[in-house]
Amino acid sequence: MDTLKLYANGLLGRETLLEIEVLGQPLRLVVTTRRELRRARQMWHERALIERMRETLDDGDVLFDVGANIGLVSLLMGLHTAGRGVSVHGFEPEPRNFEHFERNIEENGLGASVSAHRIALGAGEGEVELFVRGRAGEGRHSIAEERGSTASIRVPSRTAASFAAECGQSPTVVKIDVEGAEGRVLAGFEELMEDAPPRDVFLEIHSKGDRDRMPGGGTIADWLGERGFGLVWNSARRSGEHVHYQRG
Repeated sequence: MDTLKLYANGLLGRETLLEIEVLGQPLRLVVTTRRELRRARQMWHERALIERMRETLDDGDVLFDVGANIGLVSLLMGLHTAGRGVSVHGFEPEPRNFEHFERNIEENGLGASVSAHRIALGAGEGEVELFVRGRAGEGRHSIAEERGSTASIRVPSRTAASFAAECGQSPTVVKIDVEGAEGRVLAGFEELMEDAPPRDVFLEIHSKGDRDRMPGGGTIADWLGERGFGLVWNSARRSGEHVHYQRG
């Protein structure tokens, strides 16, 4: 029925608002493509990560969700921690995904705790080239992997350290899923690692882009280890691995 409703509204040039349960959590989602609907229905691929993040978040935490797409992880964490003083900052530079992320925050009544930012967190300030593919809901846009892209756009780029200084909130928990550019994002945390390091870092390590490498060529594991983090959990997925590092 959801697919039929989406198709009919598409013919009429309308968006579709769906009420759907994702990993046990009812969500209201603005949907215009079948890709967005599939992402929500296939979140069971992310179950292990979501459950681990739910267990990790404490009252008053600040979560940076880097590579938020249409906001599914941010929404799930925001609803799970409602009333516990948790702040969620989601970063999504692709304009169509960002627009739906903002609408999904509104539809789920999370404006007080979840914020969407149309910037790419990376190793420097300014702009970066984002290789895009597909329509709204596509999760394979990347600043590190051109293969398979259908176009590219310039998007604003910030380091996590400069963003945290500007907004006045340093992350205690970080989730990064940016299609092979995870090391570039981590490089932008360097100043925070010295002054206000996060407690927990969740990553999806991809078999594309920069893979498990930092901009200088070393591995992400070594870089985090040098800054006091140890691997406490990992889970294989379809094309890569989810990992959880914790500061000792």
